[in-house]
Amino acid sequence: MYRFLKVVVLLSVTVAVASLSSARGQELSKRKLTNKDVMDMVSLGLGEDVILEKIHSAPETDFATDLDSLKALKEAHVSDPVIRAMINPKAAAAPAAANGSAAAAPNPDVPEDIGVYLRDRSKLVEVTPEVVGWKTGGMLKSMATYGLTKGHVNGTVQGPKSALQVGNDSEFIIKCPEGTAVTEYQLLRLDMKGDRREFRAMTGGIIHASGGAEKNAEKFDYEKVAPRVFKIKLPPLKKGEYGILPPGSTSGNVASSGKLYTFGVKE
Repeated sequence: MYRFLKVVVLLSVTVAVASLSSARGQELSKRKLTNKDVMDMVSLGLGEDVILEKIHSAPETDFATDLDSLKALKEAHVSDPVIRAMINPKAAAAPAAANGSAAAAPNPDVPEDIGVYLRDRSKLVEVTPEVVGWKTGGMLKSMATYGLTKGHVNGTVQGPKSALQVGNDSEFIIKCPEGTAVTEYQLLRLDMKGDRREFRAMTGGIIHASGGAEKNAEKFDYEKVAPRVFKIKLPPLKKGEYGILPPGSTSGNVASSGKLYTFGVKE
């Protein structure tokens, strides 16, 4: 009987101590974090990252950072990063947030929409295309009529020059449609004809067949910067008018063939 009572008493004491510890822990979690709490964590041998996390996640803090308090913290071997976090707990998490946003920043050379863009310093400027008319046998034909007759076919763009004038060291960004290669685009030199600009589209056959725009074509180098996105570095070009011609089609799908992304090269 005595042994049974002793066991009951021991269990009661254990439960009481556990309850007090739990209550004490809840009280500590709710109260403000102080210098003593930080020094206690250091004395327990907790790592700097653990202590910083505790400071960052604390609902409230009540740190003293006057000269005497700083001296006491250094004597307790509290590190400088922890002391900086104690001085300004809200700003302590800012570097991590900044690093996260930097990692998620979009690539400035990757446009969202399909098209041709001029790289102007740190931003992209969309190049507005001009409408192309096609002339063969002395009469203009719309690109909707894709069964063109054989012979020299000239593309015509109205106006003496493009509204976009660039330097010879300019870079363009092309975002291609799905299933289209950048090598299907053509960089063309335009012949200036007073109130219009012209270029030879082909010599016989369908547009982009039989060698494409060989008469006016300029070679260019390209670099892939993302899926279907390419950076175009202009070759040495003479002063004049130029255009980037999107790929056409030998079928009825010629939606991209009736436009030319034009620009002029200044001296």
